[in-house]
Amino acid sequence: MTRYVTPSQLQSMIRQAEAKQRQAVNQYNAEVRRYNAEVQRAVNQHNANVRQAQRAVDDYNRAARTHNAQVHANRRRLQAEIARLNSQRSSTHFTATQTSTIALHRAYRRVEEDYDGGILNAREGALADMAEAEAANSARVANALLGQAVDEDFEVEDTTLTDELTSLSADLDQRWRGALFSLNPHNPDAARHFCTSSREVIVQIIDLRAPDADVLAFKPDCETTEAGQPLRREKINYLLARYGTDQNSLGDFVDTDIQDVMKLFRLFNDGTHGGAGKFSLDALRAMKTRVEGSIRFLSTVIRGI
Repeated sequence: MTRYVTPSQLQSMIRQAEAKQRQAVNQYNAEVRRYNAEVQRAVNQHNANVRQAQRAVDDYNRAARTHNAQVHANRRRLQAEIARLNSQRSSTHFTATQTSTIALHRAYRRVEEDYDGGILNAREGALADMAEAEAANSARVANALLGQAVDEDFEVEDTTLTDELTSLSADLDQRWRGALFSLNPHNPDAARHFCTSSREVIVQIIDLRAPDADVLAFKPDCETTEAGQPLRREKINYLLARYGTDQNSLGDFVDTDIQDVMKLFRLFNDGTHGGAGKFSLDALRAMKTRVEGSIRFLSTVIRGI
């Protein structure tokens, strides 16, 4: 049945239809804007992820380049120092030092062979890289004692150590700074004072993180002194095991490295008033660098725990 409407009713119906159409258009446009906004957010997030990934890649590549450059520098430095050492005449005063340095170099070569042979993993390889620097520092001290100039120029009282010692003990850090304070070329007892304090620092680093009781609990049948205390090598094995390695080459190197530093302490103590005479600034600088590197190396082993 045909419905008749008045003109005013028709206008009202047209306005209602137009309103519904506008509402539908507005709703459609709102959905399009919402969709486009979500797409844009997704694109922005994707771009942010890409930028973050690129930054991570750049950071990794930068770290890898720095690491590789340091490894190459340590290798060149070690080769140069060993070549200089081999070219020098032996000295009756420093025969023990030369012998100890050569022994440390041989211990490093065994670590290097394990690393090159794929026996050491990346975590163990980090210690191998530091071992190379330790061997180079040892050879540098020997060369300095034999009269070869050390290409270093820094204040002996300064230190490159940051929180390696404070993270263990505030007393250790103060003892180290006291050792540096005494290491003044105008101090006739500089070497003796430095070595006495530094030796205590290294011994306590080991004892703090490898107490006798813990080592004995870890390995009840470990080798001990007559007093029943675990030998230093057993403590080193304990620390390396907690670091995550049981590689003999690394254990041998760490033990030989500490022996080398301890022999230097004895030499510098005796040499202050003995036949070797007062040590040169070059020798004091080389010694300081040697001990500092040894502390950093031990700290790395311990921080891996």
